[in-house]
Amino acid sequence: MDQLCKYVSIRQPESNRALGLETESEYRQRWISIRVIYFTAFVVYIAFCCVATSLWPYLNTVRLDPDAPKQFLFYLFAIPSLMQLVLSPLFGYWTNRASSIRLPMMLVIVFLIVGQVLYAVIEEIPNNRKYALLASRALVGASTVACTLYRAYISAATTVAERTKTTSYMALAQTLGLVGGSAVQPTFAGIGEEGFQVLGFRVNMYTSVGWFCAALGVINLVLMLPWFFRDHNIAVKEAMSGNAGLADGKRAWQTMELRYLPIGLMLVAFALLMFAYAALQT
Repeated sequence: MDQLCKYVSIRQPESNRALGLETESEYRQRWISIRVIYFTAFVVYIAFCCVATSLWPYLNTVRLDPDAPKQFLFYLFAIPSLMQLVLSPLFGYWTNRASSIRLPMMLVIVFLIVGQVLYAVIEEIPNNRKYALLASRALVGASTVACTLYRAYISAATTVAERTKTTSYMALAQTLGLVGGSAVQPTFAGIGEEGFQVLGFRVNMYTSVGWFCAALGVINLVLMLPWFFRDHNIAVKEAMSGNAGLADGKRAWQTMELRYLPIGLMLVAFALLMFAYAALQT
């Protein structure tokens, strides 16, 4: 219970105060922003995974395309990864040039919201519904660029002592999103395929998932506003404090030696992990 109270209260520990890198108010605001990032990781993963189990039955319903070939399911699973592959370097370049990740992050959250709303209203589209479903998956895939952005933010917004713990919490948020995403579709299955009408839109066991994820996206978008989320680059301050006489953050980073071999091994391991996950998913 003490640990839970400590986590909720966000009090600056003495070890952090002794570093002299930030005030207690700045510490509190920094950790509020980090927790917004945790929520973002949860939302992105739950939105990405929640429709995985229902894509094929939804595609084969009478309202979409009962004659759709199984090869089309390959496109539905491949397009999100392709969008992430193409857009991640572009958003990474943009974020490196920008002074804040807020605008790039809000844009990818908008992608998520639009993609989920499109998924929810596909039955209202008169023609080519399966291609609308493909476009929805593409937009949701574009929103997974947030993974690149929030990992970079965590690296910049934490000290060396905090980074491992913070990264593990972020991984926990992602895992909860994966688990929660798998449970979302069964939760709404009781509505049935026919469902009911709300303001002219059909809400059934499939479309309700889209509306649910879109609502989470809207909450996430609100949390990215300046009242809740602010950029904090304490890693630069820490690097500068460790290099006496350096007043420029960029020069402080340049003095740090990168170990390319372990970095390369971690990238290869992560790529193999994602390959195995995608192969089993399809």
